Amino acid sequence: MASRRQWWWCLLLLAAWCCAVAAAQSSPPAADPLQSKCQGDFGKLTDCMDYATGHAASPSSTCCGDAGDTEKARPECLCYIIQQVHTGRNQVQSLGLRFDRLIALPAACNLPNSNVSLCINLLNLKPGSADYALFANASKITPSANPASDTTAGSGFKLQAGIHGSVVLAVISAIVSSLF
Repeated sequence: MASRRQWWWCLLLLAAWCCAVAAAQSSPPAADPLQSKCQGDFGKLTDCMDYATGHAASPSSTCCGDAGDTEKARPECLCYIIQQVHTGRNQVQSLGLRFDRLIALPAACNLPNSNVSLCINLLNLKPGSADYALFANASKITPSANPASDTTAGSGFKLQAGIHGSVVLAVISAIVSSLF
């Protein structure tokens, strides 16, 4: 009986390993071209965290300088960051950033092109899309002082296929090894 049980566990482990290998070899989804282009700008705007999370009433001069530099060099990246916070992608939501604060950041910093409706063209948004409406109606959004009023809270965490397969394999291996 024990031999048969071990055979089934070995078969289960082999099947799990095959699934993990298949998941690891599957091609990851196509990356958003702006994601790689704007990756450095996410880190550059860390001085804006106090304002963007609602812990400061106004952005610091360093924050505004960094936001201004980003807007001059890659204006689409500032729009992209705002868009990512709204949609909750790429772990951005776990940082506690508030969409209403970020969409007000260009105006709060008195940036020359502070009208975020320009993001519609910079991000090539299609009329009728949710993101198009988001930036077209941005003037109706006002930052609130209450962090609890943020409706974009949530986790935008995504696992890549290879990592997911490895996690599955590790869990199954732990279960199998604990039984023997």
